[in-house]
Amino acid sequence: MGCILSTSANTTENHDKYYQNNEPTDPFLENKKANDLIEQTLKNNQKKDRKEVKLLLLGAGESGKSTVLKQLKLLHLGGFNHQERLQYVNVIRADAIQSMKMLIIEARKLGIPLDCDDPHGYRELFQCKRLLLKVKPLDLIDTNAAGGSNFLNDYVLKYSERSIKKRRAESTGQKESLSLDTGNGIYDKENEENSDKKYQVILEGMHSNNNNNNEDDDLFVKSSKNQTLFNNLDNHQQQIQIDQIAYSIKQLWKKDKGIQQCFMRSNEFQLEGSANYYFDNIERFSQPDYICTDEDILKGRIKTTGITETNFNINSTNFKVLDAGGQRSERRKWIHCFDKITCVLFVVAVSEYDQMLFEDERVNRMHEALMLFDTLCNSKWFINTPFVLFMNKVDLFQEKIKRSPIRKHFPNYQGRVNDVDAGLKYFEKLFLSLNRTNKPIYIHRTCATDKQSMKFILSAVTDLIIQQNLKKSGLL
Repeated sequence: MGCILSTSANTTENHDKYYQNNEPTDPFLENKKANDLIEQTLKNNQKKDRKEVKLLLLGAGESGKSTVLKQLKLLHLGGFNHQERLQYVNVIRADAIQSMKMLIIEARKLGIPLDCDDPHGYRELFQCKRLLLKVKPLDLIDTNAAGGSNFLNDYVLKYSERSIKKRRAESTGQKESLSLDTGNGIYDKENEENSDKKYQVILEGMHSNNNNNNEDDDLFVKSSKNQTLFNNLDNHQQQIQIDQIAYSIKQLWKKDKGIQQCFMRSNEFQLEGSANYYFDNIERFSQPDYICTDEDILKGRIKTTGITETNFNINSTNFKVLDAGGQRSERRKWIHCFDKITCVLFVVAVSEYDQMLFEDERVNRMHEALMLFDTLCNSKWFINTPFVLFMNKVDLFQEKIKRSPIRKHFPNYQGRVNDVDAGLKYFEKLFLSLNRTNKPIYIHRTCATDKQSMKFILSAVTDLIIQQNLKKSGLL
């Protein structure tokens, strides 16, 4: 009987399964299952959004956005790897050489007499200058380690005489912001690729200028297609040449009064913001197998191209930090990262109130930053998004106002001359007055290259953002 009952039970079970698998589909039940799945997915996404913060770093070119990101890496990702340190060694060496060349060339344009132009009274400085102007920096660095084609394109854009003349010829004197709400800021990949090709063509064409004996044209560099001295010279020969160049830079920087005078007027032309740091430490950078310190990397500059995304875990909260290139050619890409932003961190180089844009030397950098902030702050994309405003480079601002009056560039400024606090408050009020929404704007005065102060400020800012995110999610 047991066998019979067992067989009967199995038969009934199989029949039920057959019936369930072949019963007609109920459209109502199928729709309900689909809706339940969608709702569950939405709930999961909401939970994920509550635990994730999206911080967007924005600002005009050379404001210090990427330096803020470097500080976050030091605080929360353990710093920089060996490849990054090696990359900055090569970038800084090239920028140090070209920055000194720039001072020599610009001093002549500004009518500043140089001791190094006197072969009789200052023979050693004269020899240092001659050596330096003959040097092609790309012959002495590993361009692949420096960033490959991205580095070369940026290098050409900054230093080739042809590129400089082209920028000046195309200068309009018009401040430029974004057309975020009209769709004109859409990223055009084809145009970007054409732009990259344009500068590669300039780079490849430079070799034809190498036989030109005009010292000013020595700002040109050799084509990356040619085998450079970096590959031809043995390590000993190469190090001798690097040592000679470092010595020449040090002598010109320390002993040529005209170089110092020109540097004090560097707001009148384009010069790397950390040039004086490079010159002061040039002997260190020239050492064989030198590896950059954290401070070197914070001082060094590599142009941000496109949008970089870096993830951090801060106080059990996932931070996704988006760093967007600030120069005009990069801004059309910004709109692609505006969705679901928790907070915008807008960086202003407050020390650049008397400088002109790299892209257009007829436009004041602070004027451009104000227009850019106005557009972003009042855009429909960020109508309820809190803004954190970093008034950056306050250390440089403190030194600069002693020799460059704010009122000369901003006639409405009524504060006292050389008053750092009054000057900072003036610019802070200018930015705050542009906010036509009800969202909060939190201001911090920063020196993005200062590790200790930035550690305190970034900790306060991240805590604030986490609290804002919890409130927005209804968890506080």
